[in-house]
Amino acid sequence: MKMKMRGGACDSDATMFIKLLPNVILQSILLYFVLLAPTTSSNFPLQDFYPIKNLPFIQYVSIFVVIFASSLVSSAVDGTLSAASKQVLDPNVVPGETGWYDSLNRPKWEPPGFVFPIMWLIVSKPTQFIAVSRMMRLFSTQKKEGGRWNAAMLVYCIHLSLGDLWNKVFFGYQCPGRGVVVIMAFWGVLIASAGLFWRLEKEAGLFLIPTICWVGVASALNWF
Repeated sequence: MKMKMRGGACDSDATMFIKLLPNVILQSILLYFVLLAPTTSSNFPLQDFYPIKNLPFIQYVSIFVVIFASSLVSSAVDGTLSAASKQVLDPNVVPGETGWYDSLNRPKWEPPGFVFPIMWLIVSKPTQFIAVSRMMRLFSTQKKEGGRWNAAMLVYCIHLSLGDLWNKVFFGYQCPGRGVVVIMAFWGVLIASAGLFWRLEKEAGLFLIPTICWVGVASALNWF
């Protein structure tokens, strides 16, 4: 069957991206500095255990905030509780107009609803945590790679911001056509981030593969 992009009432509203782009930029910068701030910490490090590298406790906290609560940073930027935050707080409720998501044309192979929080919170987020923790350890041991490290982490933070933007556009504003554009950008930047991680620390790049695969599934769900 020929694939076509889902339509939506916002498909012709290109100004949406112009309005939301500053939020993405600001959120990415804030996430980046949340990761970077504890790198000079003198706190005693935790015990090293594979595959999470030995880091000061405050660094683990900053990584957790960036990965598991990036949508709260987005909320702080735009002043509202984002769709992603609501979905984490109550994964059985689809944000936006009641019945809107059920009314969309969706592929028959769409996973059951309970699979989504499992994949995000039990598979994707923890493996990202491992990947980023390895990158943070790399920063403290190989500062000569600082420029490449900064680029890799900034691209990673942009991918998180685009993920929050997709939740906002698709579920919050109920604009599936624009949502396709955002999630494809989200997926592309994630793949670029994994490539940059791989160049600096191969295992860090490998730990992003589960998220790449799952975002690929989510991207396919925007088409039918």
